[in-house]
Amino acid sequence: MSPSAPDNRISLHKLEVFSRVVERGGVRLAAEELFVSQPVVSAHLRSLEERLGVKLFRREGRGMELTEAGAEVHLWATEVLRGRTELDRSLRDISRGAAGRASIGASMSVGNYVLPPLLVDFRRGHPHASISLSPSSVEIALEGTLSGRYDFSVLATDAVLDTDSFEAELIARPSFCLVTAPDDTRVGDAVSVAELTGLSFVCPPAGMAIRRSQDSALAAIGVVDRSVAIELGSAESMKVAVQGGLGVALLWRASVQRELDTGLLREVRISGQDLRDKLYLVQRRGRRLTEFQNTLTGVIRAGVHTFLAPHS
Repeated sequence: MSPSAPDNRISLHKLEVFSRVVERGGVRLAAEELFVSQPVVSAHLRSLEERLGVKLFRREGRGMELTEAGAEVHLWATEVLRGRTELDRSLRDISRGAAGRASIGASMSVGNYVLPPLLVDFRRGHPHASISLSPSSVEIALEGTLSGRYDFSVLATDAVLDTDSFEAELIARPSFCLVTAPDDTRVGDAVSVAELTGLSFVCPPAGMAIRRSQDSALAAIGVVDRSVAIELGSAESMKVAVQGGLGVALLWRASVQRELDTGLLREVRISGQDLRDKLYLVQRRGRRLTEFQNTLTGVIRAGVHTFLAPHS
């Protein structure tokens, strides 16, 4: 038989029959495993040879042996059938929300301190999931959510979001914590609201969402003016400045808990006050999340609540 252009109508069933013949070493054993007659198996092999334009087997004594072309076809058929099996599994996983893709935007504190352990645990239980997390400013995360670069975002902000563009669900009220250097003798373990205005603060730059959230929380207890020693753009740099004695900082408890536990920072209680931020799950209005993304947002809602609950 001379090679010709392969027929595109080759069915997966014919490839499966062919592979069973190769793996079982003959038509009879393959037919028994497939619960069909030997002539049916032989007919499938002849049809496959005709559609591929090559001989797949040659007689070797009383048995059958793959031709060189048959060996190549067997390698290809194995890959095709493996791909079909993987596709079946993936589709089952997708239908029950166990597999899929999610691109997530996040504000800095939640993206650096809260979401990573939740997503790592989730990914361990969902080996076929593809998850991308991008911490950034609130403004960049909102722009990415609106443009579709992110499927949804998890954002800490006190700003009123544009309800024409976004659907925002308040999912947590993270606790703020006032911290200082362990050896800073200028401030004790507790301060009154009136004493706050006399402290030097390490702050995020004016205009950042976290700065606005801090200012809003402090304004709610009557602190509308504070002395700023230095403005730094990340919680990590702010913690370094506080440890260096430049002043106190008002940060998420989640972002300073490790330093509090190890003694690198000291908490200063604000007498009679419990300052909180607002954490939102945000998506573009009208966007429909996949079953997998709905599963993941459910895990984030529950996980964030559990993560923050011990300090609520």
